[in-house]
Amino acid sequence: MATTEYKLQATPGGSEVTAILVKPGNAFSLMVLGPGAGTPIHRPLMVQLADALADQGVATFRYNYPYGEREQVYSVESIDPLDVLLATTAAAQEYALALLPDLPLFLGGRSMSAQVVSLALTHKDWPDVRGVVLYVFPSRWRHVMDDTVGHLQGVPVPMLFVQGSRDEEAPLPELEALLEDLGNRAVMHVIEGANHSYDMPPESDRTQKDAIKESASVTARWMQALVQLEDGA
Repeated sequence: MATTEYKLQATPGGSEVTAILVKPGNAFSLMVLGPGAGTPIHRPLMVQLADALADQGVATFRYNYPYGEREQVYSVESIDPLDVLLATTAAAQEYALALLPDLPLFLGGRSMSAQVVSLALTHKDWPDVRGVVLYVFPSRWRHVMDDTVGHLQGVPVPMLFVQGSRDEEAPLPELEALLEDLGNRAVMHVIEGANHSYDMPPESDRTQKDAIKESASVTARWMQALVQLEDGA
């Protein structure tokens, strides 16, 4: 497994941000992975998710937003404007595609970035993107957009939601109703017992690491099925 750090321009004429490519030797796909609002790319949760995906054959190109480079301590007030978040996502996708043009490309986002990457897909044509993975999509978290779910009807690629059953930012009944409206373009996998940070209840015999491994395994299987379906057509 090779890990390489890059610098990319987040916005035209704007600041540079850090991105990290993790590429296993058996990579069959590439995910451009946006971080949670309070989990920039060097935080353990993002590192563990990238490593778990690599174990499943998924290369990741995870990137910071400009505020993630500046701020040592996270606060909602420090988050960049939505247009900067969207521009950074687009820049990361273009950079990653240039690095590994032969791998099937997916977008992914954890928490806040699940909102951002799914919205980005409705703002311009992304012909190279096969699908999008939305980790712990926070339907009730409204700090970067007032309507967190309305844009999902316009997402033009298949969607995988990976949620915890105890996620306080997205009650499962609300998400189940949402997926019913989205039809067969979206599926959801529920990690039993996990909260928004993938922490498990004290009485559980499973750990956060187990939840992360499960999310990575589910992601890889979903990607493989899509790639086989599209490439075999």
